[in-house]
Amino acid sequence: MVFGGKSFTRVVLATTLLGAGMATPRVQAQEVAITCLSFPKRTPASIELLVGPGKTVPINLQSHTLTDPLKVPRLAVWKFGKSGTNAAGEFRFKSYGQVRPGTARKQLLLFVHKGASPSDGLNILALNDDKTAFGASQMLFVNLAREPVAGLVGGKQFRLNSGKHIIITPKADRGKNLCFASLKYMRDNKWRTFFSTNWPTLSKARGLVFLYNDPRSKSIKLHSVVDSLVRVPPPGE
Repeated sequence: MVFGGKSFTRVVLATTLLGAGMATPRVQAQEVAITCLSFPKRTPASIELLVGPGKTVPINLQSHTLTDPLKVPRLAVWKFGKSGTNAAGEFRFKSYGQVRPGTARKQLLLFVHKGASPSDGLNILALNDDKTAFGASQMLFVNLAREPVAGLVGGKQFRLNSGKHIIITPKADRGKNLCFASLKYMRDNKWRTFFSTNWPTLSKARGLVFLYNDPRSKSIKLHSVVDSLVRVPPPGE
């Protein structure tokens, strides 16, 4: 993000107002709508976003579906964690993870737990959540496995090293609303297929796919979430 310096005209105007005994209005931080999703799959947990001195807003971490959009101020860095007070009653904030916001007015935040609890640490990825950047019929793949992963989904080929992600737009190549999907990982210099099937194409939804190492078998598994883009009006509307 690039910040421009103050122009000479603005400096003169501010000086004139202050000299006349008029305080300049406080500039409000631009608001950003954030939607959140966490991984791996587990019971929802509550954390907080630090938005100012002694001020936080609650954030719900859930892995089964995306949260409703929440408007928060754009800051240089978003810090997530838990607030409390010390023995003297002073505000304290313990950070579990932080991320620099992107430039978009709508952002999708993906929280990856480092341990059993959010307090064990969070890796956070901020993505453009504008529907023109990640919208209907598209799929997001995030490789959280140690090994490189390659895919062929709806005619789209990709390769992801560990920690990387990609958004693709699959085409229906197996009949109406179906596409062929095959995923492989590399181990011992050999590509091994671990997933192969026909997937539905999502004309009114988008898909999020997390690829990861199963802690018990060490094999590669996937966790997927379908986010419907069909707006359901609230009761009474």
